[in-house]
Amino acid sequence: MKLLSDSQPRIESFSELRVLVMGLGRFGGGVGVTRWLAGQGASVTVADQASADSLRDSLAEISDLSVELRFGPHQESDLDRIDLVIVNPAVKKSSSNFFQLIKKRGTPWTTEMNLFCERCPAPMYAVTGTFGKSTTCAMLAKVLQDGGREAGIERVHLGGNIGRSLLSELSEIRCGDAVVLEMSNAQLEDIPLVAWSPRFAVITNLHPHHLDRYESSDDYFHAKFNLLRSGQGLQATIIGELHPRAEELLRASTAKSANRVVRIATAEPPIELTIPGDHNQQNAACVWTTAREIGISDASIRESLRTFRGLEHRLEFVRNMNGVSYYNDSKSTAPTATIVALRALAHDRRIICIIGGQRKDAPLAECAMVLNECCRATVCMGESGPDFASAVRTYAPAADVLECNALPEAVDRGRSIAQPGDIVLFSPGAPSFDQYVNFTERGRHFVELVHQL
Repeated sequence: MKLLSDSQPRIESFSELRVLVMGLGRFGGGVGVTRWLAGQGASVTVADQASADSLRDSLAEISDLSVELRFGPHQESDLDRIDLVIVNPAVKKSSSNFFQLIKKRGTPWTTEMNLFCERCPAPMYAVTGTFGKSTTCAMLAKVLQDGGREAGIERVHLGGNIGRSLLSELSEIRCGDAVVLEMSNAQLEDIPLVAWSPRFAVITNLHPHHLDRYESSDDYFHAKFNLLRSGQGLQATIIGELHPRAEELLRASTAKSANRVVRIATAEPPIELTIPGDHNQQNAACVWTTAREIGISDASIRESLRTFRGLEHRLEFVRNMNGVSYYNDSKSTAPTATIVALRALAHDRRIICIIGGQRKDAPLAECAMVLNECCRATVCMGESGPDFASAVRTYAPAADVLECNALPEAVDRGRSIAQPGDIVLFSPGAPSFDQYVNFTERGRHFVELVHQL
């Protein structure tokens, strides 16, 4: 099986194939493909540079499988008896010495996303963008589930970067179904290597991002526009707000394409949502425009969006206690995400924001100014807590800033100063790895603490 420079091998049978899964991941990114490969009869080796302890949740999900495990630095000898490598999207291929060895040796490789896309029989509604992908996907899946019969859709399957592999459902997916697939820039990097195109492509918005992975914002935008490169079978591309440079590259990417480019339209009258924030109105506008293109009625779209409850860890309403509302926004892993959350909930400076996590080299000035603008108090915690506290005091020396070490103390401090009508918002604005395995574990701990109050 020879790997071509412009394509990846289409494998019809995995029975007795020796496969190396490169990267299991703390979020379980390699769990789905590992389970699927084992179910197909492959002999699977999982190799991850992290420690077994840091991967404990992911390892628990494959503990019933007979697979070999490798931890720590990748070894070239692991490739000696391997027929195929599955590369985790988190791998930065341009700087991975192990991936360069794979290419040098001519070892065939592919990705979980490519395996799924080239085998899925149902039309796909692929969603990407810089922000709002997961919420837009979940909204769209609900709209298709509720009103899809109007458009001839039998069942709806939701997966991809939203955290759920659909490989295990391949045998159940039918031509009359619809697949809503969230696709990250990393998952889109290698899509041109297989013959595939979604029926509808949705780009929520595009702004420079992930510049630790790419040499320039152009490279990041090009990865996103891989969604449009095939063109065959693509009926329409739904486009949200784009950075000016992304607009230029979009025109170049679609110049020779026959599919229509549709700009998102805002519903009139506005759509009623239970989840807060202008950003969620923009997500709903993407879904509104897409669902109308598919043929679902306005009344059905409105009702589905009105009853959409949101996603875990993304401005998730937890409870109201003694007139104080608690929100979990643990998915906020950068100051810009906290700014969005604050503006979504801000009213009359009634927010008490719990912020802080792993220290990263990120500018805090704008976030500090918005914290002062929107909050009655700021509770700073974790490794980056002192940095946030210092930034807030720089712009408002008299600001009510509290500092603590960990989340239990932060929740208790927030509760102690909250008054009826206030909002206690947990929006860390930083990664979780100073104290938690991932943002999911962090968010669930917050929810648990709030329910214990």
